[in-house]
Amino acid sequence: MPTPRFGVLTVVLAASIAFGPAARAQWAVIDVPAIAQLIQEVQTMEQQLAIAKNQLQSAQQTVQAMTGDRGMERLLAGGTRNYLPSNWSQVTGALAGQGSGGYGGLSTDVRNAMTANAVLSPQRLATLSAADQRQIQAARQWNAMEQALAHEALANASGRFASIQTLIAAISTASDQKAVLDLLARISAEVGMLQNEQTKLQVLHQSTQAQAASIQQQAREQVVAEHGRFESRFQPTL
Repeated sequence: MPTPRFGVLTVVLAASIAFGPAARAQWAVIDVPAIAQLIQEVQTMEQQLAIAKNQLQSAQQTVQAMTGDRGMERLLAGGTRNYLPSNWSQVTGALAGQGSGGYGGLSTDVRNAMTANAVLSPQRLATLSAADQRQIQAARQWNAMEQALAHEALANASGRFASIQTLIAAISTASDQKAVLDLLARISAEVGMLQNEQTKLQVLHQSTQAQAASIQQQAREQVVAEHGRFESRFQPTL
């Protein structure tokens, strides 16, 4: 029989031969160029992500600069826009001294103009016939209305031009492009309203002129009627 030392050596050698290939297979192979390539790809993706983030922030800033409320519609708040009567009943109401409907200032101006333009005193006017009194009173009213409308238009147009100048001056202090665009839109709207008021004023002028012409026609017919009664009253009998 072999000695015990020889038997142990034999067992160790056999184990080395049996497990040698498996032990060598456990060592990992490191591909350095592949790892370097992966690192480069990750860095490239990080750069692309940073660029995309900057582009997104720029797009968000652009959207914010073009949308949202800048409060420009609240500028010049409290001003009177529609100071001229919108229909004929409002005109006649202001003519009669009715301050309702927001045209109390116009009614006051009409009364002041009638007082300033009057030549006949109330006592002298009372001596005339009822028809003559009505015609004189109507002529006074419509002439005063013509003056009052012109006064209101002049005062309002002057104030509106000053308001437009205020909006123009505010452009230099606008915070962004949206604020500038809102101011330009406000200026355009103010100019459009001024043009509309000029159109309304022209139509009202034509209407009051037509009414004054109607009163003159009534006066002429009244003269003819009075003349006819005068002839029949004093016609001699044969």
